[in-house]
Amino acid sequence: MTPEELVSRLAPVRVPADFARFGVQDVLVAVSLGLLAGVLVAMLVRVLTAPRPRKLETARAGIAAMADLPPQERMAGLASLLRALGGTVPAVARDALYDPHAKIDPVPLEDAVLAAARRGRK
Repeated sequence: MTPEELVSRLAPVRVPADFARFGVQDVLVAVSLGLLAGVLVAMLVRVLTAPRPRKLETARAGIAAMADLPPQERMAGLASLLRALGGTVPAVARDALYDPHAKIDPVPLEDAVLAAARRGRK
C-alpha cells in the first residue's frame, strides 16, 4: 500500500460544532493575549531605553550627600568616591586622609572627584 492510498482511505477529521465556530469568547481571548503581549513589549522597551545617570551627576549627588558629615568621614567618603571614578587622590588632600591633626580642606578632593567624573562622561 502506498502512502497516497493510505491517505485516501482515512476518514475526514470530525470536529465538534462548538469548536468549529469562532465566537465572542475566542475574540476576547485573542484581544487579551494581544494586550498582554503589548504590556510585556512596553515593559521591555522601558527597561532598554531608561535614561542612565551620568557620572558627573552621580558625583555631584555624592558630594552633596557628604556635606553634612564630620570632616574626617567626609574626606574618607570623597576619597572612596574618587577611587570609584578611577581618579587619584591629590597630594594636598592625602595628608588630611592619614593624619588626624592635619588641616582638612575638602575642596581639592571635591575638585578631583568632579574632574574624574568629567573624564569618565559615561
